[in-house]
Amino acid sequence: MEELYSEDYEKSARKVTQKGLRRLIATELLPNGAYAPVKGIYDIGWREWESLPAADYVRELRRLDDELIKENETWILGLAPLVYKGELNLEQIRLLEFESYINANDTLALRIAAHAFDNSKNREIRDIILRHASEETGHGELKADFLVNAFGMDLEKDIWNGTSALEDYNRERVYLEGTNEALKRLKKASPPLAYAIIPFLERCLPRLDRMKAEGYRKQYGFPAKYLTFFDLHTYVDIYHERLGLYVIGKYATTRELQDLVRDAVLASRENRTKAMMALYNYISRYR
Repeated sequence: MEELYSEDYEKSARKVTQKGLRRLIATELLPNGAYAPVKGIYDIGWREWESLPAADYVRELRRLDDELIKENETWILGLAPLVYKGELNLEQIRLLEFESYINANDTLALRIAAHAFDNSKNREIRDIILRHASEETGHGELKADFLVNAFGMDLEKDIWNGTSALEDYNRERVYLEGTNEALKRLKKASPPLAYAIIPFLERCLPRLDRMKAEGYRKQYGFPAKYLTFFDLHTYVDIYHERLGLYVIGKYATTRELQDLVRDAVLASRENRTKAMMALYNYISRYR
């Protein structure tokens, strides 16, 4: 499962999804003239990471991550398999997506951008980080639109000023924040690689959001105009993974750094699993 998405899938998803979303979203998804920090990285089928110094290690890391995803599919894929099968009720879905919004979607761009300060003297990495952060900007509002349209939540009162009801979920939510010990060690040794963990972990999200988009349509009857967040993410994170592959392939060139990266991925996936278990236990009260 190392290659989660084929070139044909990338080509089809990008064309079909972008065309559909243009009818639903007022702003441009990728404005003309947007800067690509790595030449060709947004082209269909880009694989230039395979010529980088640590390419063999990147392949190994992807295989390891595939195994982790397979072993903990329900949790790492954010309960998407349950949505796909229609096993959650509407209140559970509302709670799931609201907690995801306030604990991830709404603040992800800021967490990414924070790494630019640690990499300010490395212009290439700084620009990769800022481009990544810019692409996440506004995605949280698409999730907020889903909560408003599907559940009638008030944007300002319930969403922008809402708070998490789940202490355990917040405590375990370290997989994106760089606060677990493995990520601290990696950040100290290599700020570029500490950033790269974020886009690398996004590699499972196209699958996650494809399952959710299909489940929300077929199992719950939500119309397309409610599902722009999920439709967009059926392909956009293909490119974010590439940012991680590029940085890891270029900078993880010693055994010490490779071990630190591996430890950070393992710890991050473990915390993701714990976080989603805690969230599932919380929403299970609402049957």
